[in-house]
Amino acid sequence: MHWKDFLYYQKSEKIAVILLLILIVLMLCLNLILSQRNSRDIDLLQNDSLVKVFEEFQKSLNLREDLNDTGHNAVISGHDRKSRDRTDTRLLSRERIPERRILFRATEKLAAGETILLNSADTADWKRIPGIGSVFANRIVKYQNLLGGFVSVEQLREVYGIDDELFLRISPYIQADDNYSKLQINRMEFRELLKHPYLNYRQVQAIVNLRKKRGKIASINELAMLDEFTSEDIFRIEPYLEF
Repeated sequence: MHWKDFLYYQKSEKIAVILLLILIVLMLCLNLILSQRNSRDIDLLQNDSLVKVFEEFQKSLNLREDLNDTGHNAVISGHDRKSRDRTDTRLLSRERIPERRILFRATEKLAAGETILLNSADTADWKRIPGIGSVFANRIVKYQNLLGGFVSVEQLREVYGIDDELFLRISPYIQADDNYSKLQINRMEFRELLKHPYLNYRQVQAIVNLRKKRGKIASINELAMLDEFTSEDIFRIEPYLEF
């Protein structure tokens, strides 16, 4: 069989092939026309949708501006109302509640020639002396209680912080008295004697041992003979001892 035989068609077959070709061309043309129409419709639809979106966006902008203006006016009016309410409240509070003022009374200091008693004065009296405040007044009263009272004004020099300059300033305002207590040296316990600022542990122990040895201490001279006491110690403690 020769290859030309494959290209040989009968008349009916040739007609069928021609019709098939015509049908294919028509389908292609129809498809092209339809695609163009669809694209135009799509463009029109897209244009219409864009216009609608733009119009809606513009409407929303106008609506937001109206809301902002309304809200701003509302905020301003609300702020004005709040400020007015606060002002009214403050005015009412001022009218109803009287002002409270804390008054601090300054301590009246002693004038020249005025005095206080050495052992009868409390902290308020001590603060009346020029140069004496709360700190020194508390220290003086505390030391006074430990001693059982001051024997002389000179003992104020023993208070912590009172130097010669301050002592010279305050001493004219102080008058000595005899309102001080004494130590019952033959009756008091070890701990009671040890509380006194003028007696230390060794001295109290010597007093207790002397009482055990002699039964009773008769005078200050017996303490002066002990090694635990110096002449200065005897001078300071003598006014406070009672035999």
